[in-house]
Amino acid sequence: MIADPQVADSPTISAGARPQSYHNWIHLNPGDRIIVKRSGFAPEQGTVDEVSDDASYFWVWIDGQSRILIFHGDGSAIHKVLP
Repeated sequence: MIADPQVADSPTISAGARPQSYHNWIHLNPGDRIIVKRSGFAPEQGTVDEVSDDASYFWVWIDGQSRILIFHGDGSAIHKVLP
């Protein structure tokens, strides 16, 4: 049996990650490690790059991929990886 690499390499949400509701995005800072769960994608780990002044959107560098925009209402679930 061959495992699907997208599933095999995807991060899992563990006790070391805390869910971040939209109202808590104000506490995200550039350099924070997060896990992003988007519809149609396996969970992806990345690093916060920029956060808007009102924290209604922020940019994330997804590990080994590109920079993506996360915004309120896009359906993404964010988990902050705890140090």
